[in-house]
Amino acid sequence: MFNNNEQTWKDLKAFDTANEIHQQPQTWDKTYHIILERRQEIQNFINQVINEKEYDVIFTGAGTSEFVGNALAPVLVKEFNSNFKSIATTDIVATPSLFIDPVKPTLLVSFGRSGNSPESIAAVDVVNEINKNAKHLVITCNHEGKLALRDDENIFSIKLPKETNDLSFAMTSSFSNMFLAAFLAFNTDNLEALYPSIKDIIRVGYAFNEEGYKVAMELVENFKFDRIVYLGDADQNGFAQESALKMLELTAGEVVTMHNSPLGFRHGPKSIVNGTTLTVVYMKEDPYTRQYQVDIIKEMSPQRNGNQIMVVDTMNDDTIRELVDVYVSINYNEDTNKDLVGLNMVMYAQVLSLYKSLDLDKSPDNPWPSGLVNRVAQGVIIYPYSYEEEK
Repeated sequence: MFNNNEQTWKDLKAFDTANEIHQQPQTWDKTYHIILERRQEIQNFINQVINEKEYDVIFTGAGTSEFVGNALAPVLVKEFNSNFKSIATTDIVATPSLFIDPVKPTLLVSFGRSGNSPESIAAVDVVNEINKNAKHLVITCNHEGKLALRDDENIFSIKLPKETNDLSFAMTSSFSNMFLAAFLAFNTDNLEALYPSIKDIIRVGYAFNEEGYKVAMELVENFKFDRIVYLGDADQNGFAQESALKMLELTAGEVVTMHNSPLGFRHGPKSIVNGTTLTVVYMKEDPYTRQYQVDIIKEMSPQRNGNQIMVVDTMNDDTIRELVDVYVSINYNEDTNKDLVGLNMVMYAQVLSLYKSLDLDKSPDNPWPSGLVNRVAQGVIIYPYSYEEEK
C-alpha cells in the first residue's frame, strides 16, 4: 500500500490515513450500490421538495463536510437549476434567519463523517425552528451517530459503508463517498447510465493506488515546499478547498495553505507565492473556462524563482506540460461523466498531504497529539434559538 507494508505504516502512525485514502475506489462501488438499492425511497423523499415550483436545496456541514457541498453545488446548479446552494452549518447555526426561508420548501442535506458535531445537530434544529415544513437528508459515515439515529418524520438518512467512517484525524474516504452519494441521490433516474462512469472513476482510482501516487511521493521528496496553493473553478474550487485543508491538517499547520480560483488568485492572494511555494492547478475541459486557467499558468511559469507549479488535467496538453514542473494527465474513457473527476484529483492532494506530514516528522493519524485540534470539534456551546423572538 503506497510503497509500504501495513506494519511500516503503523510504525509511522499513519496506517489509518494511508488505508483510508487507498480504500476509496472499492468504497465508491459500495456507495453506488447503496444508492441503487434505496433508489425509490431516496427519490420519493427528495421529490417532496424538488417537485415544487420554488424550493431550496442546501448542502451543509463543517470543515471537510462543508466542502463536500461546495464541490457538489456547482455540479447540480449546472445540471438542474440555481436552487442548489452550499452553506456551512457554522453559518446556519450562528445566523440562521439569513439563510433559511420560513415558507419556501427546503431540503437540508447534512453531511457528517461522525454525525456528532454540535453544529450538525443544531443546524437541523434551527432549520426546523424557522421552517416548520423543512425536510432533512442526512448523508453520514457513522451508523451510530446522533444524526444517523434521529428518527424524525422529516428526516431520511443514507448511511455509507462503515469503513468510510475514517478513523484518522483527517477525512479522506468519508469526503469522497459523501460527495458521490449526494451526486447519485439527485440522479436516481440515471443510475444505470452513470455506472460506466463510476466504474471508470474506480479504475483510475486503482491505477492511482498502483502508480499514480508516486508523483506525489516524489514531489515531496524532491521539493521542500512550505506553502501550497490549490486553484480550481466551479466544482474544482470545492475540491481545491478540501485539498488545502488536508495539507493544513496533516502538517499541523506547518505548511501554509490557500485555495482560490485562477482568476481570483491575482487579486491579492498571489502574494503568498515565494521560492518555497507549490501551486497546484485543477484543470477543466470546458474550453471557455480553461482559457483562464491556462492564462494563470502562462503568467506564473516565467515568474518562478524556486517555486513550482503542478497541474492535474483530464486532457493531454503538451503546451501546459512545457510550462510547469509536474504535469499529471488522467486518462478517462471518452464518455465518462467529468463531474466526477474531482474524486480522482483530490487523491493527489491527499497523498501529498500524507507524505508531507511524514516529511515533517508528524504522525498523520493524529497530527495533534496535544489535543489542541480534535477529530470531532470540541468545546462548542450551542445556545437556545427562537425564530419568533428574533422576528
